[in-house]
Amino acid sequence: MKVVIIGASHGGLQAALTLKKLNSRTEVLLVEKRSEVSFVSSGIVLKMNQMVDELNKVRYITSEELDDKGVDVLLNATVTAINPKKKIIIYEDIQGKYYEVSYDKLILATGSNQFSTNITLPSKDKVTVFKSYSSSVEVLGKLEKAKSISIIGGGYIGVELCDALKGQGKEVHLIESADSVLFRYLGKEISSIIEQKIKDSGAFLHLNESVIGFSDIDEEMFITKTTNEEIRNDYVIVAVNARPDTSLVKDFLDLNTNGTIRVNEQMQTSDPDIFALGDVISYPVRNSYRKSFIPLVNNVVRSATVAAMNVLGHSMKYNMTQKTTATKIFDSYVASTGLTEEEAKFEGIEVEGIFLTLPCQLPYLELQEDVHIKLVFEKGSHKLIGGQLMSEKDITQSINTLSLAIDKETTLEELVTMDFYFNPAINQPMGIISRAAYDFLIEKYKV
Repeated sequence: MKVVIIGASHGGLQAALTLKKLNSRTEVLLVEKRSEVSFVSSGIVLKMNQMVDELNKVRYITSEELDDKGVDVLLNATVTAINPKKKIIIYEDIQGKYYEVSYDKLILATGSNQFSTNITLPSKDKVTVFKSYSSSVEVLGKLEKAKSISIIGGGYIGVELCDALKGQGKEVHLIESADSVLFRYLGKEISSIIEQKIKDSGAFLHLNESVIGFSDIDEEMFITKTTNEEIRNDYVIVAVNARPDTSLVKDFLDLNTNGTIRVNEQMQTSDPDIFALGDVISYPVRNSYRKSFIPLVNNVVRSATVAAMNVLGHSMKYNMTQKTTATKIFDSYVASTGLTEEEAKFEGIEVEGIFLTLPCQLPYLELQEDVHIKLVFEKGSHKLIGGQLMSEKDITQSINTLSLAIDKETTLEELVTMDFYFNPAINQPMGIISRAAYDFLIEKYKV
């Protein structure tokens, strides 16, 4: 069998490697429009935080390593058309020549395109986005020279960049149209703590502001216009609105109303010989009545595994997603899973929640570390539907526990009595999750 995969980022690579592991005789061809594979787009933050010494090292795997594993790779090959009846793709190489490639099964891993906005962006020398290795190198160089920087978007990318720029003597503006940062993942309690850390770092935080345009763009210090004010800066990074890249198939595959490709639980599209995965599809969200566009790498890799399994005839279904995320910003670990209270209300779910700040260790230890924890439960059933954590202690693995608890419809009472370890040198007899649930239970029933 010959399987062609369009796109050699997270999803394409996972699908290709899974196919070869399942059956080494499967012919796998990865087609990538860029000149390199597997670059991690958040590598720019790792480099700025000195977690890696070379940006070019922030990769899963090289083309040579893929070749050693039996995966054929076509670089600098831009797919211009797909003919599903003839089962061929047409691509253009770097010299502008066109070629045809046949397939038995086709996997679409085209991902999301560059960030888009409803405003016209001027020259990329002053206002830019980044995702590929080459664009990240360019952005790093410009950030070093810039004196006043505006970051549009208060999601993970924007906040992580803001953190990476602290202490460099630059004027930094973080602009977010919503009324809080990371609003897709966090409730107001934890996001307000992060917002204060952003301000304490010396950055300027602009909430409830949308960028409407730019002026004086020919000047070194040009103007970024928001709905509330004008900001003088010499460089702007746009970190909002990644969109699914479905341009190749929109005329012959079924799409969802949000522009993603419609797939079944096996990642199969309306054409039974074409599968789609990653950022070009929507995902079923636990406790939501709809599928959503959620461009997270953990979803990408899981959907790629499911697609590869089913391409080779091994039945596997995609499970729900809880939007589980984690990061480290401003010297704190932040993690979330499931729905926030606001999201639950939007879904028509009546909820009750608790926000606590709890010590990790028993009081006799010299080291004392607090954890901010938010739990969201469905009223009546007491099922856990959301959780958020923040601490200077690395508590990120606990968010996986909460994700599993949501997936298994664990209740408040079950969380209180769940079996978690205790070590007097590390934690308390009742773990952070159980203690938060316990405090909530006491608050509910005390007289």
